Amino acid sequence: MLNIVTGKINSGKTTRLLNIYKTNGSGDGFISVKNMKGSMVHSYDIMRLSTKEATQFVVHEQFMDQELDVACQIGPYLFLQDTLNYIYDEYRKLIKQGISPLYIDEIGMLELHDQAFHQIFKELIESNLTVYAVIREDLIEDVLKKYNVNTFKII
Repeated sequence: MLNIVTGKINSGKTTRLLNIYKTNGSGDGFISVKNMKGSMVHSYDIMRLSTKEATQFVVHEQFMDQELDVACQIGPYLFLQDTLNYIYDEYRKLIKQGISPLYIDEIGMLELHDQAFHQIFKELIESNLTVYAVIREDLIEDVLKKYNVNTFKII
Protein backbone atom coordinates (compact mmCIF):
# COMPACT_ATOMS: atom_id res chain seq x y z
CA MET A 1 0.00 0.00 0.00
CA LEU A 2 1.35 3.39 -0.98
CA ASN A 3 0.79 6.21 1.51
CA ILE A 4 1.52 9.61 0.00
CA VAL A 5 2.77 12.50 2.09
CA THR A 6 2.11 15.56 -0.03
CA GLY A 7 2.10 19.32 -0.16
CA LYS A 8 3.72 22.17 -2.02
CA ILE A 9 7.46 22.92 -2.22
CA ASN A 10 8.87 23.78 1.23
CA SER A 11 5.60 22.93 2.98
CA GLY A 12 7.10 20.54 5.57
CA LYS A 13 6.56 17.23 3.77
CA THR A 14 9.84 15.73 4.98
CA THR A 15 9.13 16.73 8.57
CA ARG A 16 5.71 15.09 8.30
CA LEU A 17 7.32 11.91 6.95
CA LEU A 18 9.78 11.89 9.86
CA ASN A 19 6.94 12.37 12.35
CA ILE A 20 4.99 9.47 10.78
CA TYR A 21 8.08 7.26 11.17
CA LYS A 22 8.43 8.30 14.83
CA THR A 23 4.72 7.73 15.49
CA ASN A 24 4.70 4.32 13.79
CA GLY A 25 7.84 3.30 15.65
CA SER A 26 8.69 0.72 12.99
CA GLY A 27 10.10 0.32 9.51
CA ASP A 28 13.02 2.15 7.96
CA GLY A 29 14.09 4.28 5.04
CA PHE A 30 15.64 7.61 4.23
CA ILE A 31 14.76 11.29 4.38
CA SER A 32 16.54 14.28 2.86
CA VAL A 33 18.00 16.89 5.19
CA LYS A 34 18.54 20.37 3.75
CA ASN A 35 21.85 22.15 4.50
CA MET A 36 21.84 25.92 4.15
CA LYS A 37 24.67 28.37 3.56
CA GLY A 38 23.16 31.68 4.52
CA SER A 39 19.88 31.95 2.63
CA MET A 40 20.95 29.48 -0.08
CA VAL A 41 20.58 25.70 -0.19
CA HIS A 42 24.12 24.30 -0.10
CA SER A 43 23.34 20.59 -0.21
CA TYR A 44 21.11 17.78 1.01
CA ASP A 45 22.17 14.85 3.13
CA ILE A 46 20.28 11.57 3.05
CA MET A 47 19.55 10.35 6.58
CA ARG A 48 18.78 6.72 7.47
CA LEU A 49 15.78 6.80 9.77
CA SER A 50 16.76 3.85 11.98
CA THR A 51 20.33 4.98 12.64
CA LYS A 52 20.18 8.76 12.03
CA GLU A 53 23.36 8.30 9.95
CA ALA A 54 23.62 11.02 7.29
CA THR A 55 25.57 11.04 4.01
CA GLN A 56 25.91 13.85 1.50
CA PHE A 57 23.58 13.16 -1.41
CA VAL A 58 22.89 16.34 -3.39
CA VAL A 59 25.15 19.35 -3.87
CA HIS A 60 24.35 22.72 -5.42
CA GLU A 61 26.66 23.09 -8.41
CA GLN A 62 27.97 26.37 -7.02
CA PHE A 63 29.40 24.49 -4.04
CA MET A 64 30.82 21.49 -5.87
CA ASP A 65 34.46 21.81 -4.87
CA GLN A 66 35.80 18.46 -6.05
CA GLU A 67 35.34 16.01 -8.87
CA LEU A 68 32.55 13.61 -7.87
CA ASP A 69 30.61 11.05 -9.87
CA VAL A 70 27.22 12.64 -10.60
CA ALA A 71 24.23 10.34 -11.26
CA CYS A 72 21.83 13.03 -12.42
CA GLN A 73 21.00 16.69 -12.11
CA ILE A 74 17.90 18.81 -11.70
CA GLY A 75 18.39 22.54 -12.02
CA PRO A 76 21.60 23.41 -10.17
CA TYR A 77 21.44 20.29 -7.94
CA LEU A 78 23.83 17.40 -8.57
CA PHE A 79 22.94 13.92 -7.21
CA LEU A 80 25.96 11.85 -6.17
CA GLN A 81 26.21 8.38 -7.72
CA ASP A 82 27.99 6.70 -4.78
CA THR A 83 25.28 7.80 -2.36
CA LEU A 84 22.55 6.75 -4.75
CA ASN A 85 24.17 3.30 -5.03
CA TYR A 86 24.26 3.05 -1.23
CA ILE A 87 20.57 4.01 -0.96
CA TYR A 88 19.58 1.41 -3.56
CA ASP A 89 21.59 -1.31 -1.79
CA GLU A 90 20.04 -0.49 1.57
CA TYR A 91 16.45 -0.40 0.27
CA ARG A 92 17.00 -3.76 -1.44
CA LYS A 93 18.21 -5.25 1.85
CA LEU A 94 15.15 -3.84 3.62
CA ILE A 95 12.83 -5.29 0.98
CA LYS A 96 14.54 -8.69 1.20
CA GLN A 97 14.17 -8.64 5.00
CA GLY A 98 10.50 -7.69 4.70
CA ILE A 99 10.95 -4.53 6.77
CA SER A 100 7.76 -2.48 6.73
CA PRO A 101 6.79 0.26 6.43
CA LEU A 102 9.44 1.75 4.18
CA TYR A 103 9.86 5.51 3.86
CA ILE A 104 11.21 7.40 0.83
CA ASP A 105 11.79 11.14 0.38
CA GLU A 106 11.06 12.22 -2.37
CA ILE A 107 9.59 11.04 -5.66
CA GLY A 108 9.41 13.78 -8.29
CA MET A 109 10.49 14.98 -11.71
CA LEU A 110 13.69 12.96 -11.82
CA GLU A 111 11.80 9.73 -11.19
CA LEU A 112 9.25 10.64 -13.84
CA HIS A 113 12.24 10.75 -16.22
CA ASP A 114 13.63 7.38 -15.03
CA GLN A 115 16.38 8.90 -12.87
CA ALA A 116 17.34 9.13 -9.18
CA PHE A 117 14.96 6.89 -7.16
CA HIS A 118 13.03 5.64 -10.21
CA GLN A 119 14.11 1.99 -10.14
CA ILE A 120 14.08 1.58 -6.35
CA PHE A 121 10.64 3.22 -6.08
CA LYS A 122 9.41 0.75 -8.68
CA GLU A 123 10.85 -2.09 -6.58
CA LEU A 124 9.28 -0.67 -3.41
CA ILE A 125 5.86 -0.57 -5.07
CA GLU A 126 6.27 -4.10 -6.46
CA SER A 127 7.32 -5.43 -3.02
CA ASN A 128 3.74 -5.09 -1.72
CA LEU A 129 5.17 -3.74 1.54
CA THR A 130 3.68 -0.62 3.10
CA VAL A 131 5.43 2.43 1.65
CA TYR A 132 5.28 6.06 2.72
CA ALA A 133 6.51 8.38 -0.04
CA VAL A 134 6.82 12.15 -0.27
CA ILE A 135 5.34 13.34 -3.57
CA ARG A 136 4.67 16.99 -4.38
CA GLU A 137 0.92 17.54 -4.85
CA ASP A 138 1.24 18.68 -8.46
CA LEU A 139 3.02 15.43 -9.40
CA ILE A 140 0.80 12.83 -7.71
CA GLU A 141 -1.30 12.02 -10.77
CA ASP A 142 1.77 11.58 -13.00
CA VAL A 143 3.56 9.40 -10.43
CA LEU A 144 0.52 7.16 -9.89
CA LYS A 145 0.16 6.71 -13.64
CA LYS A 146 3.87 6.04 -14.29
CA TYR A 147 4.13 3.41 -11.56
CA ASN A 148 0.68 1.94 -12.23
CA VAL A 149 -0.48 2.51 -8.65
CA ASN A 150 -4.19 1.97 -8.10
CA THR A 151 -4.31 1.54 -4.32
CA PHE A 152 -3.01 4.49 -2.34
CA LYS A 153 -3.84 6.82 0.51
CA ILE A 154 -3.08 10.54 0.63
CA ILE A 155 -1.95 11.74 4.04
